[in-house]
Amino acid sequence: MNYFALLKGRARALLMDFSSLAVIIIAVVVSIYISKYSEKENAKGIIIEIVNEDKGLLGSRLIDILSSEEAFKYNVTSYDEAVKAVAGNKAQGIIEIVPDFSEKIGRSEYESLVHITVMADSYDMTTFTEMVINDVIKVWSETLVEKRIGEIQGVSQSDITEFREEIKDVWNRESLLDIESVMGKEEKTEEEENYFGIRWYAVFAMFYLCISGTWMCNYSSTGLLRRVSGRGGKITLLFIFQSLPGVVISFLGFIPVLITSGHPDPCNVFISFLIYICSSAAFALIICCMSGKFSNLVLISPISTMVVSLFSGLLCELPDWANLWGTTSVIIPGHWLYEAILEKRFFLGAMLVFACWFILGICISWGFSKKKIH
Repeated sequence: MNYFALLKGRARALLMDFSSLAVIIIAVVVSIYISKYSEKENAKGIIIEIVNEDKGLLGSRLIDILSSEEAFKYNVTSYDEAVKAVAGNKAQGIIEIVPDFSEKIGRSEYESLVHITVMADSYDMTTFTEMVINDVIKVWSETLVEKRIGEIQGVSQSDITEFREEIKDVWNRESLLDIESVMGKEEKTEEEENYFGIRWYAVFAMFYLCISGTWMCNYSSTGLLRRVSGRGGKITLLFIFQSLPGVVISFLGFIPVLITSGHPDPCNVFISFLIYICSSAAFALIICCMSGKFSNLVLISPISTMVVSLFSGLLCELPDWANLWGTTSVIIPGHWLYEAILEKRFFLGAMLVFACWFILGICISWGFSKKKIH
């Protein structure tokens, strides 16, 4: 049996079949879009809505000082719009400057100057609250010093203006409160480290390999499977040479996805995906053998792909109550790709899982061929 002839014919068929190539092209485009969209969302940072109800000038001064802080992004808006933004998860907090903010500071009253609403109990939002307090103190100190300067004989308005310019430079360089973070031993997984573009492409690639095995479901007298079996060919070798072009195409499509993902360790992810895609081919062999009919394969392929991808954490983050899933998913190729994406150890586990799925695929395909012969 000339398997290389089958390989050449399969490769030609895939390259000439636009509908087959469209699956990988769409997978690449969608995955790159997901990567870019995730970067755009993460680049937004923490957005705070500012509601300025102050009837004086010091409320605007507080907004100017807040706007110079680089850790957060601020939008000045109305109270109703601020509530809508927070409710729609478009902002993470609200600063409401009370109507008599300027009057209270002018009278040296320092209670209830601002109302702060935060939507998350985290270190970032705690830092935000401390920063607002810090900036309110800046406005207070400015007003206090200006009042004292104004009481000095011979001080002109230009002197006060010069003081204001100098104090702006001071606020840009120093902070009144020295806030230092002390992190515990528990590691924090940053949202920007999810790399959903890589993960979703892996899901598409597994589905592509599963659904491309439809030729195994045709066991008619003219079907490739019956002709090869009748000549003493091995289903496992037949599937390997028939699926190899699809594996190569999937692997080539992964390259632009990986490049655009911005992953800090692309070499390890590259190697991990290679092992993953080979393991997925062995998984596809099992799915094709067990399906038997074309209609069954069309139904089983998307369901099985989604289930194992969800189970391994590729589709989305597993909730806290699903820790058992995360532990038992070590038998799934996607688990080790996910570990590589998060820059954890993967190679030994990925190779063992690949060997197990490959051996299982050989055994099931051998039993499948015996059943067809009889």
